[in-house]
Amino acid sequence: MKHNLPPMPLIEALACRPQSRIKHAFVTWGTVLTTLFLVSCSKPPVDSAEPAALPEVDTYSSGNLTDFGELRLNAVAAKMLSGQYTSHVIQLGDSHTAADFFTGALRTALQERYGDAGPGWVPPAWIRGQRSAALKLFEVAADQWQLTSSRLEQHANFPPGGFVLEPLRQGSRLQLAQYASDKQIFNVRALYSSPIPAPVRLNGQFVSWPVSSWNRWQWSAAQQVQLPLELEVLTKGYPQLGGWLLDNGQSGVLLSSLGMNGATIEMLDKWGEHWQAPLHSLQPDLILLSYGTNEAFNDALDTPAYYANLTRQIQQLRLKQPQAAVLIIGAPDVIKHAHASSCQAQRPLQLNQVQRIQRKVAREQHTLFWDWQALMGGACSFSAWQAQGLAQKDGVHFTAEGYTVSADGLFQDLKQQLESLKLPVLHNL
Repeated sequence: MKHNLPPMPLIEALACRPQSRIKHAFVTWGTVLTTLFLVSCSKPPVDSAEPAALPEVDTYSSGNLTDFGELRLNAVAAKMLSGQYTSHVIQLGDSHTAADFFTGALRTALQERYGDAGPGWVPPAWIRGQRSAALKLFEVAADQWQLTSSRLEQHANFPPGGFVLEPLRQGSRLQLAQYASDKQIFNVRALYSSPIPAPVRLNGQFVSWPVSSWNRWQWSAAQQVQLPLELEVLTKGYPQLGGWLLDNGQSGVLLSSLGMNGATIEMLDKWGEHWQAPLHSLQPDLILLSYGTNEAFNDALDTPAYYANLTRQIQQLRLKQPQAAVLIIGAPDVIKHAHASSCQAQRPLQLNQVQRIQRKVAREQHTLFWDWQALMGGACSFSAWQAQGLAQKDGVHFTAEGYTVSADGLFQDLKQQLESLKLPVLHNL
């Protein structure tokens, strides 16, 4: 066993001992050493220059998924595997999330296994760089709506997702639809903010949404609607829209995808002070964080600040969403300098550091961690994925097939982990 105590000189060791024993101390070195262990006399420990080791935690792995002691996972598994409840999975992330190819494939896999509860959260309308695999979003007229994005602009009160859609005049309209028409009925709720009562029409039916407390974001009461949905606002300026939530009233899985091109974990700080309140009202069971690629492309990244910020964001999620398990998705392998001579030189300068920090924070904060790069085959695997048609030429994004392969890898690992747990008995939720 290693310790950081310096060796104690023999004469100093003897000075700590009772005089009656000193005359025996020189008999043999073995006697001295034995006595040193028995007598409680030693110098105080000195500071070590080495960083303190992390406390040991029980970890469990399924493929590329590691559970660093996520205490909420058993309850998540019990609820999801019961077939009697709706489990809500929410992924926050960057462009890998915004395109909804990865999350769309994960949504499909989870719903096929554990039940289909509906599309989940979608943006308020079609927005460049955003896509929903579940619903068809339509572009809104520029003379009817004004869009504000937390990626490029400032706003005092961004909702979760980071988009504010404001009606510029009475009678402004927008639409949502399914890709393939059917007669399914959905429960539809709007994420909105309004300091005054907000009269609207949903598919021609008059509804008045109440004032949102302190001008914060809140969900409207659910309305049963058959798609396509048409919203018409009856006042100028309000309600401001932040998104939609659709479910089919069945037990199973909802997977909501809240991503934005170019986002880093710092994007969460640009959203309003109370952005987690409408998230909490949805009672998410599992929150996935999929950031890191854009951080890695920043050669001047302050890695201690990144570590501190990621830690803080996890702790805030724990505080505001205490019922939710958290899973950090490690940044995948990417290429920044395609013509560099070596594989490591092709990678972003900070990618290794970002990935190490993500895993370190997952361990310290006892979350789940999924190693996307390991699924790909390890560092410097992006070019192999390009050769297989799984990754795009830009060195960053994947093809639709590549995102599907990635999502299936996460699903298989998560399924194995969930279904291997000893589950608690659920009472009425």
